[in-house]
Amino acid sequence: MEYLDDTVGKFDRIYYLIEYLANLNNGLTVEDMAAETGKNEKTIRRDLQSMRAIIGLNVLEERGPDRKIRYRIEKHAVPFRPLVFNIEEILTLYFIRGFAHFKDISHIQRNINEIFKKIKLEAVEARKRSGNQFHERVCNLFVLPKELGGKVYKGDDEIGFLQKLIGAAIDHKICEIAYGNGEGGKVFKIAPLHFYNYRDAIYLLTKNMEMSAKYSRNIFTDLALHRIKGLKVLNEIFEYPTSLDLKKHFKSGPFNFDDEQHKIVIKFPPRTREHVLERDWYPNQKMEIQNDGSVVMTFMSDLNLILIGWIRGYGPDVEVLEPKELREIIISDLRKNLSLYSDGES
Repeated sequence: MEYLDDTVGKFDRIYYLIEYLANLNNGLTVEDMAAETGKNEKTIRRDLQSMRAIIGLNVLEERGPDRKIRYRIEKHAVPFRPLVFNIEEILTLYFIRGFAHFKDISHIQRNINEIFKKIKLEAVEARKRSGNQFHERVCNLFVLPKELGGKVYKGDDEIGFLQKLIGAAIDHKICEIAYGNGEGGKVFKIAPLHFYNYRDAIYLLTKNMEMSAKYSRNIFTDLALHRIKGLKVLNEIFEYPTSLDLKKHFKSGPFNFDDEQHKIVIKFPPRTREHVLERDWYPNQKMEIQNDGSVVMTFMSDLNLILIGWIRGYGPDVEVLEPKELREIIISDLRKNLSLYSDGES
């Protein structure tokens, strides 16, 4: 498949020009901006168009004494003005928050939350100033369906695809991808909406354009970045589906991120006591050592696959006492495992 130039790198140049134009009373000509950035005049004109169409800025045009058109931007209209970050750096910050987790360092987590509250507040204010949702779109690009942890995916091809998909999501451009576990993969069109982390891998929440058209309703699919074999960003624009309910999607989706909180009570035998007591597993956990040396752990959580997988990993060294729904899930899994080994045995 054809690969397009990186669509994210241009944001650094555009926001450099925005800051430049906002700090010059007399503005700059296209020729001046081309000389300043080392780009040709055609590229600069496209940048000016992006400032207006995508970011929503009012780029003023004024003819000077030399009859040349100069461009400038009023300072109060500059997005993210109180921050020193350009748009690519903002994206990087959200990427880091979306794919890293510090649940064992609570003060760092609190500081991170405060930082992003300020960023989101500035995005809201920028929207009020410009009447454009671009800034909130950037802030909402990476979602946290659950605090999952994990490290950033490092595949070279995947990172290249990720940069293009981020650019396409911001520009609301439809992508054609080759997707699957084989060499070629199935080719279809998607609208990239959000990105999130699940067990050390990056996933995309997308709208399947062809299926949505076929069934005359929005069809959302979760795709693994590492299964994308090819990517082409198209010059076709999509509208963000306002009907998308992220909480509902992640609750009923493939990873079952359920918001409902349950009281979880599990028991560990004496032989695992030291291991269980050596760290905090959940922020609200309570440990009780029993007379026989066993440990009963109590905490609040939803019934998600991370929790279930963690319990499964202890095998015979853990017993779920509450809730009944979780206990039944574990019992069902154990029965299925037993059936794999019981066939043909007397």
